[in-house]
Amino acid sequence: MSVLEPTLLLCVFGFFSSLRPSEPFLTAFLLGPDHNLTEEQVVNEIYPVWTYSYLALLLPIFLATDYLCYKPVLVLQATSLVVTYVILLKARGLLAMQLLEFFFGLATASEVAYFSYIYSVVEPAHYQKVTGYCRSVTLFGSAAGSLTGQLLLSLAKVRLVHLVIITLASSAVAFVAPWFLPMPKRSLFFHMGAGEGGATQQQHRPVGEGLGEGAASEWCHHSE
Repeated sequence: MSVLEPTLLLCVFGFFSSLRPSEPFLTAFLLGPDHNLTEEQVVNEIYPVWTYSYLALLLPIFLATDYLCYKPVLVLQATSLVVTYVILLKARGLLAMQLLEFFFGLATASEVAYFSYIYSVVEPAHYQKVTGYCRSVTLFGSAAGSLTGQLLLSLAKVRLVHLVIITLASSAVAFVAPWFLPMPKRSLFFHMGAGEGGATQQQHRPVGEGLGEGAASEWCHHSE
């Protein structure tokens, strides 16, 4: 499989999912007239939901990432980001913002699939290069988002809600990219036999051993 296509799509996804001009100004947006929440509500009742959601979801998402062969979790991450900013833009009230933080926790916990995916579809010789590309583009997207938000507020005098709209649009672009990624046929734990060297390992196994692993690999293949 060519390394160019998945790397390019991952870079598009990484950049636009990290381009969040509204993120540095989230507290000001929640405290402002658009939501009119109190500082105590934001700090003590809203933000902790993200912390505990991220902590609770990290292990299940990690296992699901490997079992589902990465791509579905990337789609889940993109969907969660879109839902997060739709709620931020349209919904009001404490409960809605807590739900927002849950979906953002789901999105951030799903980030493990982003850097894991590339290792399942490219050769080891390209690992260092594609890791550098993917990491660089996410950092650039984060920096560009913060700088864009600050410039728009300071120079263009836009409202905070406009930054949320830009962030939602960026998340919508990121949502498109994972659908075009090729579906991997191997993973680290559940589908090892489908990767390079898997045939050699299979030759040394007794007949009947690894039937569950073969069924999981077949499921992964048919879901492509």
